[in-house]
Amino acid sequence: MPVTGPDFIVGEGEGTRLPGAFDVLVKVRSEHTGGVMAVLEETVPPHTLIPPHVHDNDVWVYVLSGTVGVLVGDEIRTAEQGSWALKPRSVVHAMWNADTQPARIMEVLTPAGTERWFEEVASLAVGDDDGFGAACQRHGIRFLTDSPWTDVLRARVGL
Repeated sequence: MPVTGPDFIVGEGEGTRLPGAFDVLVKVRSEHTGGVMAVLEETVPPHTLIPPHVHDNDVWVYVLSGTVGVLVGDEIRTAEQGSWALKPRSVVHAMWNADTQPARIMEVLTPAGTERWFEEVASLAVGDDDGFGAACQRHGIRFLTDSPWTDVLRARVGL
C-alpha cells in the first residue's frame, strides 16, 4: 500500500543513508509504492567500475552531476548530467565513472525490492564474499565475473 499522510514527501537529504564508498541514500522504498518502484541516490566514486551483471528488474539512472559510462548488451554510451540511462532487466550491463570527480546519480528500481540488496551489502564486513553472493542470489542479481567486458572496459576507459 502506498504511503499517505505526512510521509508522502521525502525531502532533500531525507531517507536511509547506507555506509560505504558509494554513499547510497534510500529515498523511496518498496513499502512506499506497493512494490512498484524504489529510488536511490548514489555517489559513484572517481575511477570506479561496477562490473558486468544482470538482475531481475529495470533500473533507470538519472545523472544528477558528473558523467557515467554505461554498457548495455554490446552498446557503450555516456550519460552526462541531466541524462537518463536504462539498465534493463536480464540484459548484461555495467556502469562506471572514469572521471576524477564523483558522479551523483539517482536510480529508479522497477519493480522495487532490490533496495534491500543495497542495505544487505552495505552491512557486510569487508571481504565477505559468501555474504555478498548470498545477497545477490536472494535479490536476483548475478555478477558475471568471467565477462570479457570487464577487461575491455577497464582498458577502454582507463580504470
